[in-house]
Amino acid sequence: MGKLGVYHGATLLDETDLERTNNNNKIRLEYYTTKKHSVDKVKLKTFYGIAIVKKEYNNKHKVKLETSSIKKISTNKNIIIDIIEMLKNNKVTPIALNDVLTDLLKQPKFQES
Repeated sequence: MGKLGVYHGATLLDETDLERTNNNNKIRLEYYTTKKHSVDKVKLKTFYGIAIVKKEYNNKHKVKLETSSIKKISTNKNIIIDIIEMLKNNKVTPIALNDVLTDLLKQPKFQES
């Protein structure tokens, strides 16, 4: 596990995505799960979260980084992995993570039982 967490894949923003932002730089979005242990009523619990890293490459091959992470979302790792797949498929950027995650967690399939 790296500093950000466990890597779960990446996606590239294509020309159509970049056209809407008036940006010609290559952008790669990387998705990670985070993990934090916590004691709850004398029981050790593992909480999982999500991190997104945006890497923007300009013409001079310099990289501009933007990162966002939300920790302790769920104790169910499978829920986090499903959410990451949805974020990746929809090319969610770090700046949108909080709003998108708030909406997703309202859906029954992403709630813990």
